[in-house]
Amino acid sequence: MGRENKICFTDSQGDALFTIPDGGMIKLAYGNGDENYAICRYLDETHAKIDGVDYSILEFAQRMERNGISYAAA
Repeated sequence: MGRENKICFTDSQGDALFTIPDGGMIKLAYGNGDENYAICRYLDETHAKIDGVDYSILEFAQRMERNGISYAAA
Protein backbone atom coordinates (compact mmCIF):
# COMPACT_ATOMS: atom_id res chain seq x y z
CA MET A 1 0.00 0.00 0.00
CA GLY A 2 1.50 3.37 -1.05
CA ARG A 3 2.15 6.22 1.31
CA GLU A 4 0.28 9.43 0.55
CA ASN A 5 2.51 12.49 0.60
CA LYS A 6 1.35 15.30 2.87
CA ILE A 7 2.42 18.94 2.69
CA CYS A 8 3.05 20.43 6.14
CA PHE A 9 2.59 24.20 6.13
CA THR A 10 4.38 26.27 8.76
CA ASP A 11 4.44 29.83 9.96
CA SER A 12 7.43 32.07 9.24
CA GLN A 13 9.22 30.68 12.32
CA GLY A 14 8.92 27.10 11.06
CA ASP A 15 6.18 26.01 13.50
CA ALA A 16 3.66 23.58 11.97
CA LEU A 17 0.21 25.02 11.24
CA PHE A 18 -1.66 22.38 9.20
CA THR A 19 -1.16 19.65 6.62
CA ILE A 20 -2.91 18.94 3.34
CA PRO A 21 -2.61 16.00 0.97
CA ASP A 22 -0.63 16.21 -2.27
CA GLY A 23 -2.93 17.93 -4.76
CA GLY A 24 -4.90 19.66 -1.99
CA MET A 25 -5.77 23.33 -1.85
CA ILE A 26 -5.08 26.26 0.42
CA LYS A 27 -7.12 29.45 0.77
CA LEU A 28 -5.20 32.73 0.60
CA ALA A 29 -6.77 35.77 2.26
CA TYR A 30 -5.47 39.22 1.32
CA GLY A 31 -5.59 42.33 3.48
CA ASN A 32 -8.07 44.00 1.10
CA GLY A 33 -10.64 41.24 1.61
CA ASP A 34 -9.89 39.33 -1.60
CA GLU A 35 -9.50 35.55 -1.44
CA ASN A 36 -7.83 33.06 -3.74
CA TYR A 37 -7.35 29.30 -3.77
CA ALA A 38 -4.10 27.57 -4.74
CA ILE A 39 -3.48 23.94 -5.69
CA CYS A 40 -0.45 22.50 -3.93
CA ARG A 41 1.77 19.66 -5.11
CA TYR A 42 4.25 17.82 -2.89
CA LEU A 43 7.89 18.09 -4.02
CA ASP A 44 9.66 16.83 -0.89
CA GLU A 45 9.40 17.21 2.90
CA THR A 46 10.29 20.91 2.81
CA HIS A 47 9.19 22.00 -0.67
CA ALA A 48 5.91 22.27 -2.56
CA LYS A 49 4.62 23.66 -5.83
CA ILE A 50 2.02 26.22 -4.77
CA ASP A 51 -0.16 27.68 -7.51
CA GLY A 52 2.44 26.53 -10.05
CA VAL A 53 5.47 28.02 -8.28
CA ASP A 54 8.14 25.95 -6.47
CA TYR A 55 8.68 27.11 -2.87
CA SER A 56 10.41 25.96 0.24
CA ILE A 57 7.60 25.86 2.79
CA LEU A 58 9.46 28.28 5.08
CA GLU A 59 10.15 30.71 2.21
CA PHE A 60 6.45 30.65 1.31
CA ALA A 61 5.44 31.44 4.91
CA GLN A 62 7.93 34.31 5.14
CA ARG A 63 6.75 35.75 1.81
CA MET A 64 3.09 35.56 2.84
CA GLU A 65 3.85 37.26 6.17
CA ARG A 66 5.78 40.07 4.43
CA ASN A 67 2.86 40.62 2.04
CA GLY A 68 0.16 40.47 4.73
CA ILE A 69 -1.46 37.35 3.24
CA SER A 70 -2.90 34.67 5.53
CA TYR A 71 -3.40 31.07 4.42
CA ALA A 72 -5.27 28.02 5.64
CA ALA A 73 -6.33 24.60 4.45
CA ALA A 74 -9.25 24.92 2.04
